[in-house]
Amino acid sequence: MFKYFLSGCFLFISTFSFAEQQTWYFVRHFEKQKSDNPSLTETGKARALALSAFFSDKSLSKVYSTDYNRTQETATPVAELKSLQIESYDPRKLAEFATELKTQNDILVVGHSNTTPELLGLMGGPSIKIEETEYGTLYVLQSKDSVLSSTSFEISLK
Repeated sequence: MFKYFLSGCFLFISTFSFAEQQTWYFVRHFEKQKSDNPSLTETGKARALALSAFFSDKSLSKVYSTDYNRTQETATPVAELKSLQIESYDPRKLAEFATELKTQNDILVVGHSNTTPELLGLMGGPSIKIEETEYGTLYVLQSKDSVLSSTSFEISLK
């Protein structure tokens, strides 16, 4: 009888779904030139390379960006490092996008000074404001057992 009880316990443990930690990374594009749909400046390109170095030892399953030059160029070094395609999202449909992101794990989202704070809020993260002249902060949200935590890192140039 005991061996059946023990077998049942092992079966329960092996089929029980333990909550996995989910991690989402959010960053505003880096320094941009002055024009319509601008590209990154040399400083912005260097910071994008520094962002890829940050991810060198981290798992990523997807990289999202809006369709603007500055966001695509910020995301490209990370996507290339991880052999991922950059997937586009519509910055006018952030609520739907946040719902989709909540079902995913190990995601990088590159956005703008207005969309990144809004998306963080929709994900349950902190209320932040990004000034037009502010570049280089990477926001990290992690969820485990329905508990959300947040941290941020400065992507600095060496």
